[in-house]
Amino acid sequence: MGRMVLRVGRVRPRERCNRQRNRSRSGGGSGAPLISLDHVTVEFGRGKNRFRAVDDVSLTINKGSIYGIIGFSGVGKSTLVRTMNVLQRPTSGTVTFNGTTISALGEGRLLPLRRKIAMIFQHFNLMPSRTVLDNVTLPLIHEKVSRKDARAKAMHLLELVGIADKAKAYPRQLSGGQQQRVAIARALIGDPEVLLCDEATSALDPRTTRSILALLKDLNARLGLTIVLITHQMQVVKDICTDLAVMSHGKVVDDGSILDVFDHPSNELTREFIYTSGNMNKGITLVQEHPLFSKERESGSVYLLFSVGSGAEETLMADIRERFGVRGNIMFGNVDVIHGTPVGMILVSLDGPAEAVSKALAYFPTVGVSATPLADLHVNEVEENDNE
Repeated sequence: MGRMVLRVGRVRPRERCNRQRNRSRSGGGSGAPLISLDHVTVEFGRGKNRFRAVDDVSLTINKGSIYGIIGFSGVGKSTLVRTMNVLQRPTSGTVTFNGTTISALGEGRLLPLRRKIAMIFQHFNLMPSRTVLDNVTLPLIHEKVSRKDARAKAMHLLELVGIADKAKAYPRQLSGGQQQRVAIARALIGDPEVLLCDEATSALDPRTTRSILALLKDLNARLGLTIVLITHQMQVVKDICTDLAVMSHGKVVDDGSILDVFDHPSNELTREFIYTSGNMNKGITLVQEHPLFSKERESGSVYLLFSVGSGAEETLMADIRERFGVRGNIMFGNVDVIHGTPVGMILVSLDGPAEAVSKALAYFPTVGVSATPLADLHVNEVEENDNE
């Protein structure tokens, strides 16, 4: 691999502590809280067969945010998102939308509120016997909207999602990405404030996934649409989300703005997902297992260096060599840019006297870099990205 440079952000320790203290269970975005879950629990079954799918989850999604919820299959993500429009009633706890506790409402009063919380799925659920245009107008059939107005609005939305030329086509004539665009247009026909996306890109190839994510990001910016994105892929979250919650066994184990979660992961599962986002899991596994790196493994000299932010003129490797006489050999690395902020991960072997290496390790946190020994890195439990 080519020579890689990690430029270090001069983040003062006090500033990092303040950012950690300021993390809360509140999503980003420019507006006030739109959806709030307060100690929501969902249980299924009875007696010995009772199963807790969502376990005491509290979080807030602010207006205008793109909120990602990530976790493996079966951890309760889909059940959690269905509580947000009360398609799934909580066993306990409350769900509030725009100041109204909707989990306490009956079906009659829920119906108009649900129109403001649209939803799309992994499988597009289009009517095969209807044209694209008629699929988009379908939610307006029982509304007081003329057929002419409904079709005009649907055409506008098809233009917005980039497939107006497919208005007369049938779903079977469309690609997966085009069908998902139809599903998005149909979801927007009722002028929702929120779009819930349940694994909306999981059935798509990588190129199509990127195009759908770009569309969602554009809709968020143009319409002020709040988006909740359920996924098992950190790459999806990293590409568009402003905020992130990590789920495991029905619980939210980490949450905050995406940069704060990357900078201060408080759970091992979160760290493992972060490693997959830059393909660092592959590098870590290679160095942990390949005979070529046995000498470095046995010496205990390999560390994962992680930083969020940039701005220093000197590179980190040159810096520790000049200050402490420690040579840092880069073995594998990745630098991403998330919301305009560089996020760097590199595996390095630190070569030098033990005392000098200790000084270098103590120096890293003062410039906003964390150092984790190779032996403490765990990546085996994280699956490869299905779309990569």
